[in-house]
Amino acid sequence: MSGKMLLIPGPVEVPFSVSNAGSLVINHRSDEFRNIVKENQELLNKFSGAFKSVVITGSGTLAVETMVFSLINQKQKVLSISYGNFGERLIDSIKRKTKNIEYINYDKLNINKLIDDIKEKDFDLLFLVHNETSNGTAIRELKEIIKIVKNKGAKLLIDDVSGFGGYNISMDGIYAMVTGSQKNIAAIPGTGVIFLSEEAYNDLINDDTGNVPFYLDLKTSLKFLSKNETAFTPSTGGFNSLNVALKILDREGFSNRVKRIEKSSEFIREKLMENNIEIFGDKNTYSNTVVCFYNNDKDLIKKLNSNGIIVSKGMGNIAEKTIRIGTMGVINSIYIKKFLDAYFKISGINEKIDEDEIPEETVIPDFILNDINLV
Repeated sequence: MSGKMLLIPGPVEVPFSVSNAGSLVINHRSDEFRNIVKENQELLNKFSGAFKSVVITGSGTLAVETMVFSLINQKQKVLSISYGNFGERLIDSIKRKTKNIEYINYDKLNINKLIDDIKEKDFDLLFLVHNETSNGTAIRELKEIIKIVKNKGAKLLIDDVSGFGGYNISMDGIYAMVTGSQKNIAAIPGTGVIFLSEEAYNDLINDDTGNVPFYLDLKTSLKFLSKNETAFTPSTGGFNSLNVALKILDREGFSNRVKRIEKSSEFIREKLMENNIEIFGDKNTYSNTVVCFYNNDKDLIKKLNSNGIIVSKGMGNIAEKTIRIGTMGVINSIYIKKFLDAYFKISGINEKIDEDEIPEETVIPDFILNDINLV
């Protein structure tokens, strides 16, 4: 721990038990490690509704590229729609796999336009970022999109690196989805997860998409997963950290964590807007896990750092105009008050947060509270 509060959109603060678990170095072909792989698989399937959950050593981007390279057949028509930097990165990854792609870039998410475009276009595979980390917006109408895609006889693949664990989302109607350990699961960085539907699993086992780099080949990973092993030497500490984090999430309850995260972002936005701070996006597109707001103080990040709080600037064409707050993982009422009080003081706003006005749902369970950094 740095002695400062990480409030960036990942990596996030993690419990001490989760951080300590990351130091484990053991034989990755041992029964002890196989048990970690098995438990991770069972818990990830439980939380997501996936048929199989493949954990790999690497970032969320590696998980995305594993999904892209393993699940696109180059004969299939691909549509990918972006409304931020990670959507653009997704498109770039797909272009490296296939030339049979159509893509659309929005400067800002307009859900009605997005749905109209999906209805109009012809595709076999639709790739979307569910929660756009770069600007704090998200697609909140996934169920409607799933219905449209299903009616077309197509398949939906989702980058949910910063969304999984921050929404009550299941794999029902989703072909494949990915996330990262360092966001709402609140584990140390270094493991990515690819969630597979039964259909995606069967396609992988029976089909050959071709042109898949060895390390990114989910087919290979699934063969080893059947033995509760990994295809390659993994970060044993990363897998162990993920294991402890998933058990903490299970104890808290998945829906309870989602509620804590959602109410945290809602309250921070509410207090900022009450003081005439403009938020990127709108009520139909706000993210549960990232708050992105406009800022004119070029030294704000340094000033917050001096107050023991680390935040991020925006990305892309709004990078110099916005600040991003991560409301992920172990976000809680204490962190919320500390951030808002510091921000208001720095900005010359005469307001201090009363603990009684912070939503009760943002209070973190005692067993986690006693395990996290409160500096």
